[in-house]
Amino acid sequence: MFDYEVKIAQDKKEIEEALILRYEIFTQEMGGHLDQGGLQQLDEDKYDKFCDHLIVIDKAGNKIVGTYRLLLGQKANKIGFYSERFFNIENIKKLAGDKEMLELGRSCIHRDYRDRLVINLLWNGISKYIKEQNVRFAFGSVRLGSAEPLEVSRMFKLIKEKFYAPEEYRVFPKRKNIVKGLNMNIKIRDPRSIWRTLPALVKGYLRTGVVVCGPPAVNPDFGSVVVFVLLDVDKMSPSYKRHFF
Repeated sequence: MFDYEVKIAQDKKEIEEALILRYEIFTQEMGGHLDQGGLQQLDEDKYDKFCDHLIVIDKAGNKIVGTYRLLLGQKANKIGFYSERFFNIENIKKLAGDKEMLELGRSCIHRDYRDRLVINLLWNGISKYIKEQNVRFAFGSVRLGSAEPLEVSRMFKLIKEKFYAPEEYRVFPKRKNIVKGLNMNIKIRDPRSIWRTLPALVKGYLRTGVVVCGPPAVNPDFGSVVVFVLLDVDKMSPSYKRHFF
């Protein structure tokens, strides 16, 4: 019988365990190379102390098996959003109005727990947090499955045709983060095969009603290519909104 707890990390020990899990996945498994936290084997940067850390705990094993980093707009005023390292997101920051904005990041699940159950638990936790904090727009930068220009061009072409944001939501990669060799005019002959190459997290986001707001950018922290995604909670896919809210 599965016995999980989903919550915001409450103390230094729980946050540190989440940072250790992130290090195991992002540095040891995926080959990331962050400037901070390496000696302590923690995936940690300057944003973490301004964030809430959503965690999933396997109570039987007493260990954290999934986590998300949550950065509210009111706290980002002190440091900026992580996505701003790679993208110009001024158009997004104008959307806030009288509601909150939320940046989602550092999503990861222990390799032994990567199933629909833990993913749903994380999203249920995020949904609860969104309601509690009166969030209208949630966003973040998400890795594509490749950094190879031809593959990235095909994935972005498919995304642009089906899941592209209106012009007023447009973001742009910063000059130093532009993806070299990106072909914006590439032709797609088999959209289904390209869809299958997208990472599960990207496909999951797109199914909920998330839109992609502009061309991809290079994230040097992980040597990866990322796209900026945005969810307007009020326009979320009805079936997913019923499920999570």
